[in-house]
Amino acid sequence: MINKPIKAIGAILFITALSLTSAALSSTKEKGDESIFKYKKELAITNKQEANLRSIISKIQNTLKEKTEELNQHRAGLNKLLETKADLAKIKEKLRTIARIQADATYEDIASIRAIESELTAAQMTQWRGMQEKYRKSQEKTQAVSPEQKGAIQ
Repeated sequence: MINKPIKAIGAILFITALSLTSAALSSTKEKGDESIFKYKKELAITNKQEANLRSIISKIQNTLKEKTEELNQHRAGLNKLLETKADLAKIKEKLRTIARIQADATYEDIASIRAIESELTAAQMTQWRGMQEKYRKSQEKTQAVSPEQKGAIQ
């Protein structure tokens, strides 16, 4: 049963990569971004699928932006409570609020993953994951430090 948590983590990383790359789509098109939409033809993504994917991604991006702003406000409030040595009950309540917001954001992320997975066919998902893995490996190779560089750093 270890595979289920690993698949869940992989799925969360998938949606994060998908949403982050699509968020940068308009500003990085000329820079060669690696969003799923760049591979529309290779993945045989239909216009309807693309529209649905963009809608799903836009929704999660907006939700996560709102949750981030909400978290920042509550974390600032928590810091103020800590600085003023506020009552522990108030601190505990603030921590619970922060935890609830984090849980809500994670749930929305997972719901988006499932919506994307249901939008793409199994073959498209398999091909996209393969493309992502290939891209990650190419990035690791370009970021690897050669033995000569290691010696120069020390």
